[in-house]
Amino acid sequence: MDCKLCGEHDLPLFYTQGDHDQYRFHRCPRCRLVVYDTSAGVNQQKYILTAVAPDAATRQNRGHRQTYAFVRRHARPPGRLLDLGCGDGTVLYLARRDGWEVQGVELFPEQTKLVRETLGLPVDTADIGSYEGQPASWDVVVLTHVLEHLPDPVGALRKIRDLLTPGGAGVLEFPNIDALDARVRRQLARWRLHRRRYRPDYVPGHVQEFCRASFALAARHAGLALERWETYAVNPVKYLLYRHLPLGNKARVLVRRPR
Repeated sequence: MDCKLCGEHDLPLFYTQGDHDQYRFHRCPRCRLVVYDTSAGVNQQKYILTAVAPDAATRQNRGHRQTYAFVRRHARPPGRLLDLGCGDGTVLYLARRDGWEVQGVELFPEQTKLVRETLGLPVDTADIGSYEGQPASWDVVVLTHVLEHLPDPVGALRKIRDLLTPGGAGVLEFPNIDALDARVRRQLARWRLHRRRYRPDYVPGHVQEFCRASFALAARHAGLALERWETYAVNPVKYLLYRHLPLGNKARVLVRRPR
């Protein structure tokens, strides 16, 4: 395995998944990126959603509201907001209600159709690499829990840079591979004190995992400045803790295109 960010060769094994340890993740000793050996298979179809209910009191919607609250801490309407991989469209729904001009992009046509028909939001079907939005025209670009699925993460970050106005903000979320609970689980597995049980049809969907150092390097390669890194949880008490102590298993970051 070679590193996608710094070119380091022969990455050592970091951890495995699957009941037979058949899914192997390697970590770069130089830049700390974790890379999955995709020759064992990847499953992205499991992320297709089936419902849109942006005002429901659900855990998922609490997470969407945290995302939009983070946007509002760093950018305010009026302006233009683009959500790449918009999922159920709730962040777009909240932003439009708050006065933003919004646009969504979604990989799966089933999801695009659902969000258009249910929420009346403008959503295009495209992958991030081939999306041809107007360059330098968006004040905010959102990418939540998508970067870890993309085979070319730096290319995706460059796309965000190109779409942003000078000084515009990118808001991203993705798993934090150095979270406290993830470290504990990996160590317990190495000591053979705990082992996760996998569904018979389980196949990973993440092709890389980031820590702060590896994401900061990817952002620099893409011409973006990392301004804010924090971790989070949907639970309100843990959220307050993890915003100040970077121990949570999800990261939320702000990057900015230079003026």
